[in-house]
Amino acid sequence: MALTNRTTTTRRGFTYAYYFSPATAGKPTLLFAHGFPTPAYVWRRQIAFFEPLGFGVVAPDMLGYGGTDKPVDPVAYLGSGLAQDIADVLDKEGIEQVIAVGHDWGTRVVSRLYNYHPERVLGCAFLASGYGPPASVYADPIAQSEQIAAAVGYDIVAYMRYFVESDAHVLMEKNFDSFFSLLFPIQSDKEQIWRENMCVDGKAKAWIESNRTTELPPYISAEDKAYYTTALSSALAAPLCWYRGLTTPEHAADDARIPAERHTLDRPVLFVAFNGDPIAIPAFGRATHAQYVPVAKNTEKSVDGDHWALLSHADEVNKLVLEWLKTQGWAS
Repeated sequence: MALTNRTTTTRRGFTYAYYFSPATAGKPTLLFAHGFPTPAYVWRRQIAFFEPLGFGVVAPDMLGYGGTDKPVDPVAYLGSGLAQDIADVLDKEGIEQVIAVGHDWGTRVVSRLYNYHPERVLGCAFLASGYGPPASVYADPIAQSEQIAAAVGYDIVAYMRYFVESDAHVLMEKNFDSFFSLLFPIQSDKEQIWRENMCVDGKAKAWIESNRTTELPPYISAEDKAYYTTALSSALAAPLCWYRGLTTPEHAADDARIPAERHTLDRPVLFVAFNGDPIAIPAFGRATHAQYVPVAKNTEKSVDGDHWALLSHADEVNKLVLEWLKTQGWAS
């Protein structure tokens, strides 16, 4: 079951698939930007909640996913290009402004949409991961892993060393059920699994090499798993370029194009921390927002789920976003 119902070709020449539903009179449009490794389908619980309330919805399969084109050049995934692609999708539907909502890598898309096209953004909601400010220097998180580990107490980017290998997708696709179990392990055990396998050098690759699997978590149905298997099991090379692009020198050079006055988010901002997420640690989001979001515009909430609280705690997350929308006068 594909979620998307529209396609368009952006000025970069990429075809994007996306879900679109127009807003009712007086209601704004919500842009939902997903992360790794989930196409727009991950937003189905949010769409089912907000669409009946009259909000417009735009939920793209981001570049590399689902029905959208899948280039394997990491440079295609730089922030300016991704932001322009989204602006082109909005233009196709005649949408001038959106409230941009992002999860995981989708928060980077939300960040760059504001940085490059602030006139298109009414407000920003960041789920799990916070705002991603432009890189003032070459910001390769793998190169900074020792500094991060010293601050946190463990190596939260260890898995990236595997994910950026040029042939990482080959093993992931071969042992897809194992890859899926590592990314979506059973909820009660998730933090331990990620701490022990995503956050220890070499363990993510070893997990998949051993073809280890777990049961499906309660928030993933057999139908969901079937969809992800069809969408991803032979198509992981492109999604992994989001990681590879972050480690290229072009990443910082691209961010250097952002005017300094746009580094600070001059819009209403919501940050929903997922307290049980061992990688997108809430403290990082809080620290970034304290530096780049004016106090009067910043709202912070939290839920006690892990990285996939978007799914496991969907009702709670949806209500928090709706409450924020109401405080800004965007919902009655």
